[in-house]
Amino acid sequence: PAAAQPREPLPRFALDLQGAWVGLPSAEGWVPVLDDPEATLPGRGWGLTGGANVYLFRIGPMTLGAGAHVATGQGSASTTIKIGSGDDQTSRTTPQVTTRITSLLPYMSMNFGHKLGWSYLSVGYGRSKVSSSLEATADLPAETVPEAWNPALNFGGGAKWFMKPHLGLSVDVRFTKLSSRGQTDVLPSAKRTQVVTLSVGISIQ
Repeated sequence: PAAAQPREPLPRFALDLQGAWVGLPSAEGWVPVLDDPEATLPGRGWGLTGGANVYLFRIGPMTLGAGAHVATGQGSASTTIKIGSGDDQTSRTTPQVTTRITSLLPYMSMNFGHKLGWSYLSVGYGRSKVSSSLEATADLPAETVPEAWNPALNFGGGAKWFMKPHLGLSVDVRFTKLSSRGQTDVLPSAKRTQVVTLSVGISIQ
């Protein structure tokens, strides 16, 4: 019977292409200083991730792998505020803040399953680049925090399911910890912070 046949081990490699709901940093130093108390910062944005994984060897029920993925995303935020009431009501919109993050994240993975479906946990160390800008208003000039590559620890997990021999569905949840940095002539000091990215897409083996 088919159920009695041995399950094949993981493939030698897998490629991923996913849409992502990307976490954006909002801690001090990563974004412009907001003088307007009603202004808001983007916490998440839409983006893309792409990755490649190589599966090296088995250790009992686990397969050890190595890989890397690139993730990028952008989000914007502003707030419309109502002032007054009735016929005298007016509104104003706070300055828009736009933040973008790009991450290059290598990792090692522990994988559990077989060729048609497996789950994994992974951890690695890479780099992330963040840029953030505040649009100009009639009262204030535009402000930009320049982009720069920063060390970033990443860890997370996910799964892949293959409905066809070479094409499947993949899901990944990844935590990225951006390291703190000191002030320079170009960049402000920034506090250590963490963002979370959820990715869903296709996998090819």
